Amino acid sequence: MQARLWIRHQWTYLCSALAVLTSGGVAVAQIPGEVIAEQKISELHGGFEGTLNDFAQFGRGVASLGDLDGDGITDVAVGSPGLYAEATEAGGVWILFLYPDGCVKSSRKITSSTGGFSGVLHAFDNFGTSITCLGDVDGDGVQDIAVGTRADDGGINRGAVWILFLHADGTVKHQQKISAIEGSFHGILDDHDLFGASVGASGDVDDDGIPDLLVGSPGDDDGGTDRGAIWLLLLSEAGTVESYQKISSTAGGFTGNLDSADGFGDSVAAIGDLDQDGVGDVAVGVQHDDDGGINRGAVWILFLHADGAVKAHQKISATQGGFSGPLEENDRFGASVARIWDLSGDDVSELAVGAYLSDDGGDNRGAVWILSLDETGMVTGEQKISSSTGGFDGPLDDFDQFGVDVASLGDLNGDAIGDIIVGASLDDDGVNDAGAAWVLLLDGEPDRCWLCDLNGNGEVDQSDLGILLGWYGAGAGGDIDGDGDTDQSDLGMLLSAYGEVCQ
Repeated sequence: MQARLWIRHQWTYLCSALAVLTSGGVAVAQIPGEVIAEQKISELHGGFEGTLNDFAQFGRGVASLGDLDGDGITDVAVGSPGLYAEATEAGGVWILFLYPDGCVKSSRKITSSTGGFSGVLHAFDNFGTSITCLGDVDGDGVQDIAVGTRADDGGINRGAVWILFLHADGTVKHQQKISAIEGSFHGILDDHDLFGASVGASGDVDDDGIPDLLVGSPGDDDGGTDRGAIWLLLLSEAGTVESYQKISSTAGGFTGNLDSADGFGDSVAAIGDLDQDGVGDVAVGVQHDDDGGINRGAVWILFLHADGAVKAHQKISATQGGFSGPLEENDRFGASVARIWDLSGDDVSELAVGAYLSDDGGDNRGAVWILSLDETGMVTGEQKISSSTGGFDGPLDDFDQFGVDVASLGDLNGDAIGDIIVGASLDDDGVNDAGAAWVLLLDGEPDRCWLCDLNGNGEVDQSDLGILLGWYGAGAGGDIDGDGDTDQSDLGMLLSAYGEVCQ
């Protein structure tokens, strides 16, 4: 079990490290990523049998859980922050067990009175505003998740994050809240900071075998009103905070120019080791950035030191970072960000960015951009998915807000090409603003890194295991199955573990 847990905790960084071996460094103007098939999940579509109320906003948060129930197919969590449970808009989360085509096989609802969750939620907490799969925090072999809320802990809308420790059936085993007054978090939060408006898995930053957490706080006032901030939280096995690093206009070594009301931290995601210095890097969305026009939005790529402070940065917007867009006023590019599988064949993961108020095809229908980045964070290729481009047939209606959140699904349909899930939280299926999530199966080059054909010889064989062990050294331990030899069966265990990680 300990060896398998080591595999889980290290896998987040593995592909980024292996890109040093296999990257061809080819820059392209347009990358793959067009939609070859889609499946809508809503109260009326996709086999979902849950009941949603007006303004439930199902799809406001989306996250891949890996293969939670052990059937070989990726499962997902979908937030519904406007769900009426025991209180008005207290919110909820749905765990959806999927078929390979994206339809729902079964579901679990998590609210203050269902799904094993015993935490206290209040009216307008909006539990489910954001979600991420953390990995296995408590070491029980099952993935755990973090869920953001607008809770009033310590003051109005200061925000909070719940760590939910899951059973394999999607119910909650136990939970831990992190806020201004709980979870051993001693960072200073003020009213309307909106800590938890976004959450992202950071991998095991401090190398203690426990996954850590990124939290956005777009209402933070460091340097100016609502400039925003992110927090890197180093977690204990119990889900409490061991230590933290804040990044804002005045903290964490970040020297990028933020303006008041930018909302740095609207979204946040770990993106692997982009600059190949041995430390994972981060993408941060700023949907109210005004580069080129009002609220066009932006994404900051942050290159980190080992302690979580910023070493360097690159901005991507309508006027910076090599991104050609175009973006229009109020597109809100950067409202969501997610690292997704390599689609372009350069063995470097792509970045998906939501622009949920894009007017492609109609008012505020929304869009998602898929970007290829080089080691400096500059955009080298792009693909847009919306009502009118990228092969997506939808349909989307005005004000659906497709792209309000986005997450990698890994390879859902077994073609070795990465797929994604996209939230459209104001979709009107069933009732007004009930929300929906779209599963998108994408085109692209098979991702041989994630297939474990690490040396690119077309086979998954003994030499691939050698590459894995070479990266982590003899001390990492290659005898994963405990038979006394480092052999083909150990590689098999690596491959089976792959099916249980978050991305």
